[in-house]
Amino acid sequence: MYSENDLNDAQRAVQRARLLMFLPAAVLLAGAIVSFIFRIKWLTILLSILGGSWMVFSHQLFVIPRRGYMEHVRSALRVARKVAEGYYLRMEETPVERNNVMFYAFYLNVGEKQDPEDDRLFYFDARRPLPDWKTGDRILIRSYDKFVSSWEILAKAEPASSNT
Repeated sequence: MYSENDLNDAQRAVQRARLLMFLPAAVLLAGAIVSFIFRIKWLTILLSILGGSWMVFSHQLFVIPRRGYMEHVRSALRVARKVAEGYYLRMEETPVERNNVMFYAFYLNVGEKQDPEDDRLFYFDARRPLPDWKTGDRILIRSYDKFVSSWEILAKAEPASSNT
């Protein structure tokens, strides 16, 4: 599901986000230094506040989500994986945020088909195309923690028979 190219793309996205954060901050800092030299107190204060605010705002908005996704891809590629095999139950319709990354939660029954005690929660990357799983499909999931690294359909669900 992930490759080294995905990791490289995520790392470049983090670098671009950091550049987007630091360039305007550097301009504002340079302006604050110049205004300090010329003793324009109100401008020094204003540019310092703007520079600090921009750093906090852009770090939260641009850097943290991209770094979170980069860490997710790195973990999916390099962390020891657990394997779970079971019957697909359902996927939630709205994504949730975990570790600064958006995921779709889904449930896999790893025991007998009807035993709710064997239901396991996993998270599927919301940036990836959703798989065409049907309720009852037997699926093999490779994951780190509860986050899917790769998957494979072992058997399709049997269609419900109609009595005619």
